[in-house]
Amino acid sequence: MSIKLGNFIKNAISAVVLLFGIPFLIREWFCKNKVTVLLYHDVQPEILTKHIDYLCHHFNIISLDLLVTSIRNKHFSDIPPKSVVITIDDGHAGNIALLPIIKKYDIFPTIYVCTQIINTHRHFWFGIPALSKKEKERLKRIPNVERLTHLRQASNFDQEKEYQDRHALSLNEMKQMMRYVNFEPHTRFHPILPNCTKTECEQEIFGSKEDLEKLLGIKCHHFSYPNGDYTERELNFVKSAGYRSARTVDIGWNRSDTSPYKLKAIPISDDAGLIRFRAELTGIPQRIVKRLNALLWRTTI
Repeated sequence: MSIKLGNFIKNAISAVVLLFGIPFLIREWFCKNKVTVLLYHDVQPEILTKHIDYLCHHFNIISLDLLVTSIRNKHFSDIPPKSVVITIDDGHAGNIALLPIIKKYDIFPTIYVCTQIINTHRHFWFGIPALSKKEKERLKRIPNVERLTHLRQASNFDQEKEYQDRHALSLNEMKQMMRYVNFEPHTRFHPILPNCTKTECEQEIFGSKEDLEKLLGIKCHHFSYPNGDYTERELNFVKSAGYRSARTVDIGWNRSDTSPYKLKAIPISDDAGLIRFRAELTGIPQRIVKRLNALLWRTTI
């Protein structure tokens, strides 16, 4: 499915969702005593400002630490109703522009970073301009070594190559943000973990924790699976590495009995206007588009 078609479908679904008052019903009834974990990537400041302003009027924004501690204690007595956690994946260079908003609203988001891409001029593999959405999806489904070989041959891409421009946050930018942001690992190079060998998977999960703790002089407690893909092997590695939680992209809400290593999320489009944002808080547009993409993918292989 093309990006334009996907956006058209999301906007159409969003209009219907708002027309029937579903966001109000979800917020005030279905997820009132659950916690919503929102997932962004490279959202622009003007977009995030509108989203956070809306959340501040209708929800309670809490930290990831509070959610995970409450889950581990198996009760939500310290969590206010209609609570939301803000998470941002990858550590894009543009995230530094969000700092004034983070300070203004005092939201303390968690930014999961790729630890061998931050503070370098290396690039995210999925950020290669020549890669179509269809090709990216195909590459997510093949063994890691095959993906890297294809990218090297087709796009002259190497995950350890330094380029002129910078894709990710620098150390100086992260230090500016540290008082207001919780930085956590998102692997080293953003591979699809189930497609990695055992050794590769261990290096990405254990190594990213070591990288970030050394770089920032902190202790890391939380992890997020690239592309949300995981199996029991990844769950066990995350536990063995000493993480207290791991966030997926499984669409849904979190309760006191949710596994801390399978935290659910509501992915938010980085370019979502307020209407689509309100609809996406229900998870309905994302579920429909995800199923359509899965159907289209099956019909093209």
